[in-house]
Amino acid sequence: MTIVKKNFNEEQKAVYLDALCFILNIDKKLNEKKLEHLKARAFEIGFDMRKLKTKCSLKAPELIKLISGIEDIRLKRYVVREMIMLAIADHELTDKDVDTIYHIGTQSGVSQDKIDDFFLWAARGVEWQIEGIKLVEEDL
Repeated sequence: MTIVKKNFNEEQKAVYLDALCFILNIDKKLNEKKLEHLKARAFEIGFDMRKLKTKCSLKAPELIKLISGIEDIRLKRYVVREMIMLAIADHELTDKDVDTIYHIGTQSGVSQDKIDDFFLWAARGVEWQIEGIKLVEEDL
């Protein structure tokens, strides 16, 4: 996926981070694990960390318009996938998270089937992480 990240122009980087910031603020309470995930993603794409916003004033329709403006479907899919990854960074996923991501993703031009695939992929990743923790901690 590094190819996708390298294809982000400055405007697309801002949209990507706006989407993540939107998810970070969906519950209106700061979650440290999610905040760290956001910072790591911003650093990965070479975003100026001094300009990183952790509060989002965008509404869903505005974010949909921004994501819809990305012409490359791979970049759109990447944004939606990363929204899911941020939503589960703390190993918790609310109905509001799921509904919001489906709404934004489908309205931005990403198919529901692809979003389903991303959620299943993310769930397997969380299961894998939890299993890894258990393997380390069992029999202690």
